[in-house]
Amino acid sequence: MDKEKQERKIVYFPNVAGKLVEKGMAALKAKQIKEAHEHFSQLLEIEPDHPQGHFGMVLSLVEMGDLIEASERCETMMQQGIGDYYDIFQVYISILVQLGKYQKVVTMIEAVLQENQLPSNIAESLYQLLHFSRQMTNYDLDSHDEYDAVQEEDTDKLIAYLESDKTEKQWLAIQKLGAADEKKSIPVYLTYLNETNKDPLLKSLVLQVLREKELDQEVVVHKFGREITVNPSHLKDIFLQDFSLSVKSKLSDVVEQKNPALFEMCMQIWWHYLFAISPFEAEPTNSSVWAAAVHKVASDMNGEEITNEELRMHYEVKSSEFEVAANRIKNIENQPFYRPFE
Repeated sequence: MDKEKQERKIVYFPNVAGKLVEKGMAALKAKQIKEAHEHFSQLLEIEPDHPQGHFGMVLSLVEMGDLIEASERCETMMQQGIGDYYDIFQVYISILVQLGKYQKVVTMIEAVLQENQLPSNIAESLYQLLHFSRQMTNYDLDSHDEYDAVQEEDTDKLIAYLESDKTEKQWLAIQKLGAADEKKSIPVYLTYLNETNKDPLLKSLVLQVLREKELDQEVVVHKFGREITVNPSHLKDIFLQDFSLSVKSKLSDVVEQKNPALFEMCMQIWWHYLFAISPFEAEPTNSSVWAAAVHKVASDMNGEEITNEELRMHYEVKSSEFEVAANRIKNIENQPFYRPFE
């Protein structure tokens, strides 16, 4: 009997695929990366098109530092419709950021936003990555090879980057320290949040990392000359908070049907502002004021004329109220990385 006939006679136990998925994910969670990779490899030998097998393989490759192969697998999965598109898209974008391919990140996220089908549960992270990637495309890094060479395991070097006065180095360190030993990375993150001379927008990014890690302890954050104590595990997704959604709803009523592109710009501006000031909240807590302010800023940035009187009528608020809010938003939008407003 030849080898081909022998292979045809192989009979697998029931639910072997499900068990391999469980073992693979458990190994990933336990940071047993090689074991996870082996489980997902076995799964794909049995079922070459298994969605969770491919997704697990991507995650294990990322953990192993093989970002090029992981990105190629993501591209293949999206092209062939394997697995949940947006789950894969999120991982793919994250990989591209780590590879420093910021222009490709911008192009891909903008394309998804134009489709106007972005699920709200992933909007926050994608808007964040879009903003930072746009900023990073503006940097001319003289030692770009040096940045590319820094790996997650270079913890000491990443910590030095975080303590640097160069914003782009801090940004890179925040991204890559997330995969480092938490005993080393968490104390460094907490120190960063407590310092008064660090970029407020990057502090928001650190808080998001800690929220994703479900850090359950109180941490002190200094921003705008103010101090606040928060528990990262209790922080909510900015884009899903009632106040944020109320502003979105008012903008949708006025802008979305008439000008979908302007509405999308409004949402990017609104998310960016909320992210920059978090964990503080927008004041005053009047959603009409902020909807008018965002509408004004987006129109100005898009070269579209709209008068204060039109905004006052649309949102039923005084010009003096939304102009103050609009100036705060502009102060953030006009800086490569945020500087505190007056």
